[in-house]
Amino acid sequence: MASKLSIAALAATVPLVHSHFTFIRLALNDEWQAPTRYIRNKTSPFEDVNHVGRISSTRYNVYPTYWDDYDESVRCGRDHMAHAADTEVLTLSAGDTITVAHTRYDPTAYTDDQWTNCPDDRGSCDPARADRVMDFNHRGPIITHLSQVPDGEDVRTYDGAGDWVKIHRIGFDLSGVAAAPIHWLPYNDDQLPARYIFQIPPQIPAGQYLLRFDLVNTGTHGVYANNETWTDPAQLYATCAQIQVESAASGALPAGIGIPEAMSPDSPGMTTSTDMYQLLTVDEDYVYPGGLLWDGENMVVDKPDV
Repeated sequence: MASKLSIAALAATVPLVHSHFTFIRLALNDEWQAPTRYIRNKTSPFEDVNHVGRISSTRYNVYPTYWDDYDESVRCGRDHMAHAADTEVLTLSAGDTITVAHTRYDPTAYTDDQWTNCPDDRGSCDPARADRVMDFNHRGPIITHLSQVPDGEDVRTYDGAGDWVKIHRIGFDLSGVAAAPIHWLPYNDDQLPARYIFQIPPQIPAGQYLLRFDLVNTGTHGVYANNETWTDPAQLYATCAQIQVESAASGALPAGIGIPEAMSPDSPGMTTSTDMYQLLTVDEDYVYPGGLLWDGENMVVDKPDV
């Protein structure tokens, strides 16, 4: 256990509320669980891959991850396997509903009033705001994936190296101002975000799974005056829960994507034009990141309905 002195020193050097965030809490069928329960924790601070010209390789709890960081970091958060064995497994039924909450606060600054009596029955709130809203201050889609634990393994030892199937996504609509019509629903102009709620597909077979939550702060690319191209890679905010699904469904999940491979800048949906990044126009070939979307029956191209 960290000493009071070391915690105080950390609090003095790390901002308590950040411009970044992490998914921290979930509800099963509208019943909120304790923060971090069933969710693999992250080691903080953690030394990730050192990329020249990018955010420091020393990453704290809510800091983003990039596609070319350690594979483990991209899949479920930094050093998550160090916490897997101590994380409870949530037992649920196919067809149950999951709601997810996030926080922008460092763990050293957690207080009870961040988790109780939150607006709109959300699972987290910001007591420093008059409206107590816990906002997302980054634009981009929220994507949710499942990865089934291979036969003979346990979810507490599974690193997520298998396939990931996308089961849910929150994207954008065109309700923004005329000059910048793209309106990301999770971001919602720093106001109350779209509720992060979804159903575990009734068609899912019984077994253990990693359930991955991520907001992709989409990367962008452009061309310099000398015609050289540049790319600013997406920021990722992945967290995973450990679940046991009870189901009468037969069969198997469809083939999914590999992570981190599908999070690379040249993967569909991971990088947009500058105009789309600036909310001006939707790229003609844009699809949401994270691969095809499983609707319980078929794998479908996950394009915006605009």
